[in-house]
Amino acid sequence: MHSDFIALVIASISLLVAGLSLGWQIAQWLLSAGRPKAKLLHGVQGRGGLATGPVEKSGEPRNFESLREQGFNDPEIIGVQVTNHGRAPVTVDRIVLCTRGGKMSVVPQNELLGPALPHRLEAGTNESWYMEADFGYRFVAASRDTLHEQIRGVYMSAALGNGKSIATPTTLRM
Repeated sequence: MHSDFIALVIASISLLVAGLSLGWQIAQWLLSAGRPKAKLLHGVQGRGGLATGPVEKSGEPRNFESLREQGFNDPEIIGVQVTNHGRAPVTVDRIVLCTRGGKMSVVPQNELLGPALPHRLEAGTNESWYMEADFGYRFVAASRDTLHEQIRGVYMSAALGNGKSIATPTTLRM
């Protein structure tokens, strides 16, 4: 009876270690893939560069008065920053401007500032793509006027090479 109990304890511990090992292998497999995240940016062009920042949860557009006084007089821009938090590279195939509250989306062609698409994003790196905000304002106005949609603003998404897409969690009110 005593040896049966010891055998049961050893078998139970072995089963527990095997289960933990299997769980660790699954976690390693999941974490070894690319894990892209998207962030919506809003800013202004000027002085040979871009002054941008993330869109706040409220979605309110930024006030650029002080930047305009310092020479950032070029158009307002919106963009998406894609960051790869995983260990494997991911490919960004397409950038899409979407309406929150509407059904339409648009894929900018010549209006997109940033690296050429498709773009391979290595592990631990990020890249950004921008377009003039006027493009978004016109798109929202057209969707509201012709389709009578109740649009609250815009967000952006990135279509990836694996068939999935990631969207920015915040919305810029327009």
